[in-house]
Formats: sequence, structure tokens, C-alpha cells
Amino acid sequence: MLRRFGLGWAVSAIGRRFGSRLSRFEVEIDGLRLGGDRVGHLYYARELVADRREDYFRELFIKSMRPGATVLEGGPYIGYLTINAASAVGERGRVVAVEPNPETLNALRENVARNGFDARVDVVEAALGAEPGRSSFHLTEGGDTSSLHAPSYPSRVVEVEVVRGDDLLDSVDVVKLDLEGNETAALRGLRRLITDSRPMLFCECNAAMLESAGSSVAELRRELESLSYDVRWIDESARTLRPFDDVRGSEYVNLSASPAERARR
Repeated sequence: MLRRFGLGWAVSAIGRRFGSRLSRFEVEIDGLRLGGDRVGHLYYARELVADRREDYFRELFIKSMRPGATVLEGGPYIGYLTINAASAVGERGRVVAVEPNPETLNALRENVARNGFDARVDVVEAALGAEPGRSSFHLTEGGDTSSLHAPSYPSRVVEVEVVRGDDLLDSVDVVKLDLEGNETAALRGLRRLITDSRPMLFCECNAAMLESAGSSVAELRRELESLSYDVRWIDESARTLRPFDDVRGSEYVNLSASPAERARR
């Protein structure tokens, strides 16, 4: 309500001063326990519970896994999809969650632990990119839009490690990228792994964030198709997959991409 009346600055100030006391929570969603310690985490959890945020995407993501599978997740935030993946792959499976945000890592690790998945989830404190190194990382108030690339609104800057997916794993079955515009670069750092393993790919496609990173929807599409993937966008309202050609330029969607040889079967 405060934001609607132009008092967003007050929300941010209160969050910084009293955030952990006002917003620490734990909820159960589909039998899994999710918690957080910031106002942004609480808002995100409310959307998951009340609005079933990106529920069809979650369904497709989980269905792509078999027991014992290896999952690489770039940008897990507080770990909602991480714990869903860990549940799906079972005791013999492995989830590698790559998260650079120092203000999100604690909640991510706590959510993995509170569901008993420590043995099957590896949390890597880094950002996925095209080349290894160090980079500035821009922290936003909610945390879910924090990025390697400067946003148009206020942010704080920290330095983080950048890693290539190719250097983390020898093989992978499912890859999910939610990197606030850095998806194209991350795919370039995953070319060996994708070429060798032919995993299912799930990727955020946010035109505004891609442009802030110096990329575009068209470039992201070219990168996926150069890897010989059949790319569809996930229509949440209709709960169906649609051709990439139907994506309008400014639309924010999630993509599901399968190896072309598998899609032709």
C-alpha cells in the first residue's frame, strides 16, 4: 500500500532496518518447506502460495527429471525450484545451485537444509557467465532482480566470482537459467556441457533485462538454436508450450528447449 502512494522509499528503509524481524517466515508448499528473512523473500513466497506463480513452469521443470539425474540451476534465489528439483532427483541425484547474491545465500542454504537435502544439493557461491573471473554484481532491494548488469533503478554493488558451467560438471541432465539478462553469456559458458550431454534447458527470456546486459531476445534465440535446440515459450495462463515466433518483443516469458533430435521423435 505504501508503494502505491509513492512511499516506496519508506518500505526500503524499514526493510533495511527491521527486515529480519518483520519478514522471517516459513511456509509449506506442496509438501516442501520454504523460508526467508527479507521482505522480498516474503513477497515472493506470497506469490507462490496465493498466485501459484509460474506453476506450469515448475511442473515442466520437475517432469524433465528422473531419479538420479544431475541438475544445474543458475540463479536459484531462495531455492524454491532447488528443493523441488532435489525432491525429484532423489537420493542418487544431484542439484548444483549457482547463486552469487550474498543476501540470498543464507536463505537458500537454510531451505536446502530444512528439507533434508544437504547431501544432494551443492550451493556454489558464484555467477554463471561466459568466462571465469570476477565481476561487479548489483544488489536490488527485493533480491530477485539482482544482476551482473546495472539496472535503471538504485542498487548496491559488490564483487562476485564468475564461473563457467563447463567447469562445474562433466555431465548434466537438466539446466535452468534465471540470470536477469545474463542467460546468453551463461549459455556460451555451457557449450561443451550442452553439446556433450544434450540436457533439457529452461531459460528466462526477459527482453528488458537482456537489453541491459547488452544482449537481446533475438540473440538468446540464436544462441539456443545454434546448439540445435527446439525452443518453445511457456504459456502459464493456457498451461501449454507455444512456438518461439509467438513471443512478442517486450514480453517476459520462460523458455523450454529440448534437443532438436529429441523433439523430432
